[in-house]
Amino acid sequence: MKRRSFLETGLGTTALAAGMTGCTEKEQQITPGVDSGDISVIGVKTLEELRDLYRYDIFDDFVVFFDRYIVDQKYGGFLCTTDHDGTNISTNKSATTLGRGIWCYSFLYNNLAKEDRFLDIASKAVEFTMKHHPSGDNFWPGNYSQEGQTDKSGRGGLAGDCYIAEGLAEYGKATGERKYIDIGKETMTKCMKIYDRPDFQDGASPYPGARNLWYWMLFMWFGTNTLKYESDPELEKRTARCVSAIMDHHQHPKFDLMNNVINHDLSRSDDPKYSECAGCGHATEATWMILYEAVRKKDRALFDLTAERFSRHAVVSKDDVYGGYFNDCINVDENRWQLSKITWANTFILINSLYIIEHTGAQWAKDIFSDQFDYVRENYPLKKYGYHMWEGNTDRKFTHVPHVRRKGIYHHQRHLMLNLLSLERMIAQGGKISGMFA
Repeated sequence: MKRRSFLETGLGTTALAAGMTGCTEKEQQITPGVDSGDISVIGVKTLEELRDLYRYDIFDDFVVFFDRYIVDQKYGGFLCTTDHDGTNISTNKSATTLGRGIWCYSFLYNNLAKEDRFLDIASKAVEFTMKHHPSGDNFWPGNYSQEGQTDKSGRGGLAGDCYIAEGLAEYGKATGERKYIDIGKETMTKCMKIYDRPDFQDGASPYPGARNLWYWMLFMWFGTNTLKYESDPELEKRTARCVSAIMDHHQHPKFDLMNNVINHDLSRSDDPKYSECAGCGHATEATWMILYEAVRKKDRALFDLTAERFSRHAVVSKDDVYGGYFNDCINVDENRWQLSKITWANTFILINSLYIIEHTGAQWAKDIFSDQFDYVRENYPLKKYGYHMWEGNTDRKFTHVPHVRRKGIYHHQRHLMLNLLSLERMIAQGGKISGMFA
């Protein structure tokens, strides 16, 4: 693929034939346009109008619902096995939701609202979690009762520990307690050591030694967030290693899309189940994280290339018939797609495009954001059904799911908070691009 500067041209990449997404066999291209330093209006909405909608979603929707039904005020932690109406289907907790919830409320406190109530929620969850701090290379328990009891069947895993590490580090920044940042770093170092074992295998890394796009992202995002506050040469190396693995090895040269799974030595699998699968949803999660890393390092070349990779996956995974974006292309050559509309895969489009707008003013990114923002706002909020929060996973035509067993505490909230912060920076800049790469 010829490398082009999005900051200079504002043009996207072409998409492969994707009949399931509404594309034809002719290559299609993101609508070109002239980039502009003026980003005070995106689509038909001003930055202030967008900001107000995001603030509503955070403080009048998510926070209200979670205060009433999800936050365990008595024991600490989060009761995420809950239906739309707030009915707790189970009071059990998991390492993943504990780590994600600690991060969510600590990040909210650190960046958007320094209110004691948010830090108190994070503190109680930390206290609940730290009672089970493992030793050596052991994982945190995977599952807990409401009161905090565990059993042998609740053995944890790599993902849960990564999220706990992320949460503890963010909590340490909120409280100034160094020990929690150190525990987060130590946990991530342990997890990377386990991930590097040639026989490592779990649900996300489905054969011995398999490398999964998701885990590179967890390690990298931890580094990007931590290195904003302090220098750490080893963490810099690990973060750069993760960026290289994603950008240089998961991107399949045959179809210019990312594989979710590759071999331990970073070669591609011989099994078409993995080599022909394009993980577009996880790819667009990886790209927005790398965009943030590129800004942290003031690396324009990395930002440009990552923006191009994002646009490629966005064009290919767009459902031009019913709107929104698909997650995985199960087999590229056969053009077989996972057709459900997963919430997080669709919000990643908004994070990427808004961040590119903030730093470049690219017209193609404005077009993607405004189109997807309208789609998401029309379909995802449950307010029209009398509930708080948003839909989770639904079908291609976006049929409402009347009952669910889970309320997420991470992807939805992270999208809202990151984009609100981006909008507030853009407003503070007077509706002009950031000048980061001037």
